[in-house]
Amino acid sequence: MSCGVYFTAHRADADKELHINCNDYTEAEILAMPFWERLAQELDELDRQAHEILQKEFPDDEDIPGLALTDITIDESGCYGTFSLCYDTGDSPAGELYLNVSFDEQFVPSPKVGYDTF
Repeated sequence: MSCGVYFTAHRADADKELHINCNDYTEAEILAMPFWERLAQELDELDRQAHEILQKEFPDDEDIPGLALTDITIDESGCYGTFSLCYDTGDSPAGELYLNVSFDEQFVPSPKVGYDTF
């Protein structure tokens, strides 16, 4: 039964934890995905691209440049594209707010910012 695989990566250069959320996948399916090496190699550039999109969405928000990448989400439904880079912005009236930028299988970002609350 697929329910999800969740793990934490440690980015030495950023001295931060990065949560990887793989919803509705089995461990074997996650390990078989071909893009992990490319994702690891290009993560800093993808993070930069995501920040550009976030800044365009919120041009007057001074906090956007300092938002740290906290999660990568992969969901079999495709609602996050192939994967999404997610940024925890903290508490909001609706709960903890995450902004996310989805990328397709070619690693091209969506120009639309997604919102999740928990």
